[in-house]
Amino acid sequence: MESNNKQGLGTLEGVYIPTVLTILGVIMFLRLGWIVGNTGIIGTLIIIVLAHIITVATTLSMSSMLTNIEIGDGGAYAIVSRSLGLEIGGAIGIPLYLSQALSVAFYITGFTELWASFFDHPTWLVGLIVWGVLTTLSMISAKLAFKIQYFILIAVILSIISFLTGPSMNSGNPVLIGKFAQSGFWESFAIFFPAVTGILAGASMSGELKNPRKSIINGTLAAVLTGFIIYIVVAIIFSMHATENLLLADSSIILQLGRFKILIIAGIMGAVISSALSTLVSAPRTLAALAQNRTVPFSNFFATKASNNEPRNAIIISSLISLAVLLLSNLNSLAELLTLFFLTTYCMINLVVLVEKATGVMSFRPRFNISTFIPIVGLIGCLLAMILINRLFTFITFFVVISIYYILKRKNLVSPWGDVRGGVFTSMAEWAAQKSMYLPYHPRLWKPSIVVPIEKKEDYKKVPRFIRDLINPAGRVYYLTIKEEQNNTQNVSDDMDSTLAPYKEENLFAQQITIYEGDFNRDLKIVLQSLLNVFLPPNTIFFTISEDAERRKKFKELLDSLKDIRRKLGLLCLYTHSKYGFGQEKNINLWLRDKSTNNNLAVLSAIQIMKNWNGSLTLCRVIDSSSDVKQVEKDLHKFIEDARLPINTKIQVMVGSFSELIQKEQTDLNILGMPEQFGEIEKIIKIIPASVLFVADSGLENALV
Repeated sequence: MESNNKQGLGTLEGVYIPTVLTILGVIMFLRLGWIVGNTGIIGTLIIIVLAHIITVATTLSMSSMLTNIEIGDGGAYAIVSRSLGLEIGGAIGIPLYLSQALSVAFYITGFTELWASFFDHPTWLVGLIVWGVLTTLSMISAKLAFKIQYFILIAVILSIISFLTGPSMNSGNPVLIGKFAQSGFWESFAIFFPAVTGILAGASMSGELKNPRKSIINGTLAAVLTGFIIYIVVAIIFSMHATENLLLADSSIILQLGRFKILIIAGIMGAVISSALSTLVSAPRTLAALAQNRTVPFSNFFATKASNNEPRNAIIISSLISLAVLLLSNLNSLAELLTLFFLTTYCMINLVVLVEKATGVMSFRPRFNISTFIPIVGLIGCLLAMILINRLFTFITFFVVISIYYILKRKNLVSPWGDVRGGVFTSMAEWAAQKSMYLPYHPRLWKPSIVVPIEKKEDYKKVPRFIRDLINPAGRVYYLTIKEEQNNTQNVSDDMDSTLAPYKEENLFAQQITIYEGDFNRDLKIVLQSLLNVFLPPNTIFFTISEDAERRKKFKELLDSLKDIRRKLGLLCLYTHSKYGFGQEKNINLWLRDKSTNNNLAVLSAIQIMKNWNGSLTLCRVIDSSSDVKQVEKDLHKFIEDARLPINTKIQVMVGSFSELIQKEQTDLNILGMPEQFGEIEKIIKIIPASVLFVADSGLENALV
């Protein structure tokens, strides 16, 4: 989790202002009027809406991911790499970095066009001077560069007001549908789309933000909404105040339509310089993040930072790339190239959310949850737009991404965060099994995979539904039966088919494992050891606690015999209250002891049951002194945030004796860490007025990842 006390940029200066200034840049001032003249106001509004559907869907997908991970440095690259692995992250991050570096040249080119319309200076010289000034500012300090943008924002606001209140040069009606005389619809879309690629401006500065998760989400969404409204209004004013011929003939027609020309000039120059500056600041940070994970050549060189924490080497190389492109290209050709690069990145951000949702791993618990429809719209929109804009460049773009992926794959990169690829391959057909098993295990891949040993089938008549609530929708359950003889094989099979039928009706993973001519107490350990070495092994063993004292004694002996294997298997022991059962299946009390080794599986189990019960969760802790109540409540609130528990999770801190307090709590299910002594279990179930789930971690679970 990000620390709120961390020194860094806030939402306004670190995300909103640079993002909105990147959006309200070259395209709005120097190309939107031409687009209106070429496509008409209806065509322009369609272009604006389509572009924003893609960017809003991507922004929502990015926001969802940000509430599930600590983003660190690298922005969009970090989002992709922390979910799909360093290889795919690098395959997307490198083109993303290049697109950012090219964007600098794109914005400076727009500035030189404007300058040349006022002064008779060589455009190459103007571009070179601007490039030098921006490079110097980016090397001095990112904070200084972003603070300058406060003044630029004021200039842009004044320029927009001047335009909206300016004179009209159109005595007739606005053109509703253009003649597409100079460019087709999708070519016009490609020229406009860089206007909305600024949504990554804040995300790319993730390493410099005080609270990246909160700032990027709030700042980016606010900036996108601001940009959408302004583009709609400005496009309408263009269509009303200028004729089609004027809009097509003069790309800087906005200067004639403003009430105060000087304000328009200041706004254009400020917006363009701001866009170039924020991009030149963010691009090196993407390169430095790539270098930190050794996904680019000369990683040590690019990852090195100066004493002021600026990635100086990365800034120098990024500036040189932008300079080379600046001297060789023009604005429109750059626009189409940048469109495809950014669309590729947007595709992967949406794909990440789809993959995370599809695998069903427990680590994907975003606080900002979105419908699967949103990333699907974003992904399809990006792909269709790329194909329609330029099929050849789209093919080349994907070829480059795939080539980079295979190059990085050969480097055997190891992600420090884990990723969901194991979950992806696990959910695929058998041909993916070998590849999935070779991927390193990480706690974020954990999801319930429960083995249920059955000695007497009557013991489990009441629990199939409860087990279903533990595994639904993406977990697994194995019913393990050890029979002393080969007789009644058909009866055993029929009984198990009947037990598993409800799971299969819900498309849950449920499997029957039957061992014949064995002894339950003697052979259970051996069978469990064998299951740990198969593909899709169990990670948790589930028992029920009987009311019968003699059977409890045998159960204690069984648990003692399984101590070694419990280092690899979590343990769930359910006591179902004979009178109250699971009550209304709504309220769950999760009793957390400070520094308990069993908290992780307890939390993960509580999350599963709560979701399937559609119930409520209360975190309970018993302490000795009332003076510690406030601090413990504060710690529990932080734990709720770190574990990404539902925002309606309650907290109850009690002072006194645990055995006395738990008797007074009315709930449908209590979840407790497994006591070291079995006698403590018997004491608890004797006094407690509800069902209890005792939990013991294996050490392979982590509720905070």
